[in-house]
Amino acid sequence: MNTDISVIFKKYLVAGLIALFGLIMLVVGIRTGQDNLFMTAATNILIGGILAVLFSAGVLKSNAVLGIGIACVLVTVYIGYASVKSIQATIAHKEAREKSEELVRYSLSQIRDIQRAHRSSHGRYAADWEELIEFFENGTITVIESEKSVPAKRLTREEVKIIYSDNRAMDRNMDEREAAILASLGNPTNNPDLEGFRRDTVVKSFKEDYLNSISRIKERQKLGIKEFNIEDLRYIPMTNPKEEWVIQTRENFPYGNDSIPTIRVEGKEPVAQFEDSRRQVIGFGNLQTNSDKAFWE
Repeated sequence: MNTDISVIFKKYLVAGLIALFGLIMLVVGIRTGQDNLFMTAATNILIGGILAVLFSAGVLKSNAVLGIGIACVLVTVYIGYASVKSIQATIAHKEAREKSEELVRYSLSQIRDIQRAHRSSHGRYAADWEELIEFFENGTITVIESEKSVPAKRLTREEVKIIYSDNRAMDRNMDEREAAILASLGNPTNNPDLEGFRRDTVVKSFKEDYLNSISRIKERQKLGIKEFNIEDLRYIPMTNPKEEWVIQTRENFPYGNDSIPTIRVEGKEPVAQFEDSRRQVIGFGNLQTNSDKAFWE
């Protein structure tokens, strides 16, 4: 009797342990939310253990065990291949998302800068792309060109009289406006600290000023943009077919006791945050306030 039990124990021990191990893996996988490859491996181990038990009991023939084993191997290979492709797709999506975020922020920030310049020049935002492009190509801006800093000294009595036409007391250092007035008059007191001081209001081409900006040139180089084209800003990056940013403006929106121009530029993000999820609307500005804050700020 003991001999029979010993034989049965040895006959089914290995097969039973394999089946038990597969069952434990399957339970753990379900509870911890493991991926398909892990669950397939656990299922195959469980099936392998059960087949070994049935084979040891003489229920299944070797050919049947071999056929089922081959099928399990093929399923495992397929699941493994599908898992690898899924991982690759996830990595590609993540990289595309990161690239799109960089290009979208660049695109919207440039549109906003040009719109801000248009507002400074015309008192309102450009209502559509044609108007914005026209301003970029032919618009002008007023800038102050400067050389040297304001002297950290008080005005002399002679300088006070020249600027204010009186002898008022001056208990502070001269400010930039006072220094600019004296410089524009040719430094009549021959103040050595004012030599070379200059504050000139200059009208410049917006396009020339924009394209020659060192910070913008470096930003374009960082993003791999070889040449700036205003028409490119019109379209949401990485969309195919191309989608346009939508410009909405209001010239005289009531705001307190005054009225203000407002703007909203928006469109759908080119790459959704998660795979198979919806693309969200992004942009900058608010038609109900004077804010032109962007979605990433």
